[in-house]
Amino acid sequence: MPGKGRLFYGDRFEKVNEPIFTGIPTFLKLPFVSSLEELENLKPDIAIIGEPMDMATTIRPGARYGPRAVRAASTVPSPPYSHFNIEVGIDPFDEFFVVDSGDAPVIPGDTVSTLKSFEKKVHDISKLGICPFIIGGDHSVTYANVKGWAEARGYKKIGMIHFDCHADTANEGLCGFEYDHGAHIRRIWDLGILNGENYTLIGPRGFWPDKKTYEWMRDVGMCWFTSFDVWEMGIHKIAMVALERALDGTDAVWLTFDVDAMDPSVCPGTGEPEPGGLTAREAIAGIRLIAKNLDVRNFGFDILEVAPMYDVSDTSSYNGGITSLFASRMIIEVMCGLAIRHAGWKEGKPIRPNYDMKKVLGRD
Repeated sequence: MPGKGRLFYGDRFEKVNEPIFTGIPTFLKLPFVSSLEELENLKPDIAIIGEPMDMATTIRPGARYGPRAVRAASTVPSPPYSHFNIEVGIDPFDEFFVVDSGDAPVIPGDTVSTLKSFEKKVHDISKLGICPFIIGGDHSVTYANVKGWAEARGYKKIGMIHFDCHADTANEGLCGFEYDHGAHIRRIWDLGILNGENYTLIGPRGFWPDKKTYEWMRDVGMCWFTSFDVWEMGIHKIAMVALERALDGTDAVWLTFDVDAMDPSVCPGTGEPEPGGLTAREAIAGIRLIAKNLDVRNFGFDILEVAPMYDVSDTSSYNGGITSLFASRMIIEVMCGLAIRHAGWKEGKPIRPNYDMKKVLGRD
């Protein structure tokens, strides 16, 4: 029997063969479905949402162009719907219906009203039982996303796994604004749905936030692993700790990924780059391990802070730069991990050569 995605997309699943520079660049050139009525009728498993806002940044603006650039980068290569992952042996579009639901409305110059707009879009889509996958935008939007998602589903206690260069747990941002992109975790904390023991941060380094903020995190039971911890301990051990903490007595898990968790050599296109970050392999391996243990029905995801104008390989966002490409691939990797769980597998099932790999590794 054909996979679920093949049934949904029909002949377009594998037979689309068009230049990447043609057509409307939705994410992966997926169907554009924005009306709640149509979403309710189609009942997709996942909806892509763009949140093009960077009014809560305190250093370099530009993340408002992130959703557009990530969508553009996602169209390389085509065809759009067949994405067999050679390293995990699954195509997420065999398991899931996925659509692009467009961008949430933005009110330029009004951060709080825009966050309320984003919250409503995420709430309305989550209420339909659809898993939100969100492309930001600066990281302040995660507060709106989690609030809308949790209230729509009635979650009382959530787990959170946070990839970031910065803790974003300050009571106020650098300039004293409580809805700053460095304070969204504290705003989620204020909702009363996130306990310290269910939160883990992966990748912090550098010089912000201050000592008192980290002392507060320690005192309320939060856990974090610096980028150097990842280097020394290994991403697999750390990802498992984060996963266990996020699942401990919670109703659902939100995964949030700021691209400044990555080393600037990997993701230069962001507003606050900091040397010494994660490698692409570390991030992908961690995401795969986490996502394959989570249920798409009780999950939400956002990826933030792509600012394409700072990307050394992006001068127009027509095809996206290396940071936008990385973000687009992370979205697909999360889908692949969730698809492993959805298919009823415990692990991926990649196709491997007949050659005895133990010989290559020097093992008996």
